[in-house]
Amino acid sequence: MMWRQFVQKVSAGNPNVRLNPPASNRDIQAAERALGVRLPSDLVEMLRQFDGDSYFVFSCQQIIDTNLMLRSVTAWMPLDCLLFVAGNGCGDYFGYPITGDGVKETDIFMWEHEYDNRVFKANGLREAIEKYYADAL
Repeated sequence: MMWRQFVQKVSAGNPNVRLNPPASNRDIQAAERALGVRLPSDLVEMLRQFDGDSYFVFSCQQIIDTNLMLRSVTAWMPLDCLLFVAGNGCGDYFGYPITGDGVKETDIFMWEHEYDNRVFKANGLREAIEKYYADAL
């Protein structure tokens, strides 16, 4: 998929969206090692085209930092069941569910921090990004 063109199209008109340079294989491998999971193939494909968009989708380093931080919080039920890859800037995060079989690539859930809810939001990363920039997520 042409992720760069897709995100530029769905985020057109939003001056805050800036696509970062591509992530290196080393960056992607570092995220997988730090988090103990294999990153979903669609996420890896996107990160190889651009390493986050400075607005919604996280860079490799933000994925590492956010997940490690949220996994260390003890005020809620454990958050190690989600691989967070995006945020809305208001404390809610979006991610793939992690099961005993690994990361489930076909679903994106939102963790609502106010109530500690995990809510299904999209069928994959592409739909999540499209809905987010259409204010429908």
